[in-house]
Order: sequence, then structure tokens, then C-alpha cells
Amino acid sequence: MDKDYTRKIYYINRYDLHKIKKVKDYSGYEQIVKYSDLFNSVEKNQFLQKILKRLLFKKLPKGYLTANLSKEFKLFFKVVFSKQPVFYLYADKDAFILPLLKRRLKLKWIRIYGTLHWPPEKSNDYSFYRYGLVHEFNGVIGLSTTINSLNHKNTRIIQHGIDLSYWKRSSSVKNENLYLIIGISNRDHLRQKKIIEIIKSLDSEAQFLLIANNKAVQILYEHIPDIEIKKDFITDNELKQHYENAKAVILFQNHCLASNVVLESIAMCVPIMANLVGDIHEYLGDDYPLYIKEGEEETILREFCLSNALRTEIVNRFELIRNNYGWKNIAKDTIDFIEQIDG
Repeated sequence: MDKDYTRKIYYINRYDLHKIKKVKDYSGYEQIVKYSDLFNSVEKNQFLQKILKRLLFKKLPKGYLTANLSKEFKLFFKVVFSKQPVFYLYADKDAFILPLLKRRLKLKWIRIYGTLHWPPEKSNDYSFYRYGLVHEFNGVIGLSTTINSLNHKNTRIIQHGIDLSYWKRSSSVKNENLYLIIGISNRDHLRQKKIIEIIKSLDSEAQFLLIANNKAVQILYEHIPDIEIKKDFITDNELKQHYENAKAVILFQNHCLASNVVLESIAMCVPIMANLVGDIHEYLGDDYPLYIKEGEEETILREFCLSNALRTEIVNRFELIRNNYGWKNIAKDTIDFIEQIDG
């Protein structure tokens, strides 16, 4: 096959980069397309998506966005004539029409690639798994070793990334005695509240900042002493400043597959207090010293809160590993993977 196909790699992204730019422009997997001119977007068409929804797809798979109906439909005709490859940034939820058409029309020459983000055990209702689309993909990327559970001959682990030029510490920053709790999705809020209470019992001067735009989550934390709650979306610049001031991040999850908070913390060299769950160890390391198990909370937290030694150890660790997650190399690895299979 002629390698001139790399003139374009069409991609489908579930996020509108123009809309999120004002709020969040430096985190999230969608940033990968900024690092190569080979990636070409497919824009939605509102009239077309209304027609498709009304006539053909009244019930959509879980997590699938209506806007993607028109994107995938347009993309089908683009790749039929251009024979360029397709890359789904969030293949679990967004791959639907195109791979089904490839299967039903037996168009094996259509080349489809994608990255999976959600744990397989949580994803049965997403279109990728619900319709058994894995074998319509020429190659599948995983953010961790969870990809090994797929029955597919062309898989590769390419870890999630971060904008290292943006998420970096200022040398003039003086840390405050501040602990961050960021986000609402997939969080074990009861464990996080317990950690806050223990820290407060060890260090009466500790301060806490919850960044969560969900009212029910806010209510869970609002009676905790010395906690400030940011109730609205904040910009990357605001979030970065909070990382700059933080002593640590508190992050306990029910499952984990490459959390943005983990990547931001590594890049900003802010220690994370976390449970050992999912693939978090593939980013922080198997021997990361601030995994907190049930029943061992006070011992570890006492060492961290009352001495600088453990915090310094983790900051130094993050300084060493942060360069592993730069988008430039990750984008190159992704394109190389596609080219290797197509070539």
C-alpha cells in the first residue's frame, strides 16, 4: 500500500475543542490532535444528525453523542473515496456507524483505529463492546495493560499524555498547607472524607479545597471544617494556580484508567494520596509510597503531614517521570502505530 495515506488521518473526537478551549485547553486526550498536522477533524452537521436520529437511530448506545451520527456518516463517504485511515479518540463510546457499515458491507479495506479509555468491565453497554466492533478495527490502543484482555492481533499500549510545557511548576512558588480534592466522576467520596478527617486530626492548620460543580457532591463536604468549595467550572489557569499552592492531592477512585488528575499532579510535581486501584500504578509506579490502604491511613498520613521527607521524595520522583507523558512523543507513537499496521 502506498504510504502517501499519511497525508491525512481523519479523527472523531467527542469533545468540541472550540467550546472547551475557554475552560480547559491543556488536559484531556483530545489534546493529542494538536501535535500533528496529519490529524484532520470531521465536523458535525446538525440537519443531517436530526434526520439520522429521526429515521434510523431513535435509540443510541450508552454514552454515544447524537452529533457523532453526522460525523460518522460524513466520514464513511470521505474514506470510501479517499481511502484514508480513521482514528477514534474515544473508541469505546464513539465508534458505531462506520465500523458497522464496514462489517455489513464487507468493506475490509476501510481502515479504523481507536483508543479505549474506560475499563472493559464498566463498558458493556458502550457501542464498541455492545456490537462486538473490535474486529472491525485494524488496530486498538490502550492506555494501560487492560488492553491485553482484548482478543485482537494489533494492540499497543500508549499511555495518556499531558501538556508538559503548560503544566509545570514555577520556581518562585511557596507551597501552602493546602490539600486539593478535584472532580466528581468515579470518586470514592466516603474515603476522601475519611482522609480529610484524619489529616485534620494530625494537623489542625491544614486547609482543604474541593473543586466540584455537582451540588450533591458539594453537600457531602460542606460541613467539614476549613474546607473551601469551588462550585463552578474553573479555567486551566485557575486550576494550575491551585496545584502550585498545594501540598498534596487527595484522590480515591472506584476504578481508574489514566485520570487527568493523576497526570496533572505528576506534571506539576504535587504528591497524590490515592488508593491502589485500576491502572494508577502504571503511571505512579508499583512502589509509590503514598498508596493508602484501609486500616493504614493514620500511619502513612502522619509521616506525610508531620515531615517533609516523604513529600520531597515524591516530588523528586515526579520530576524524573513527568517527561514520559509529553503529548509530542505520544502523538508520534500513535501515528507510527497506524503506519506500521497500514504499511
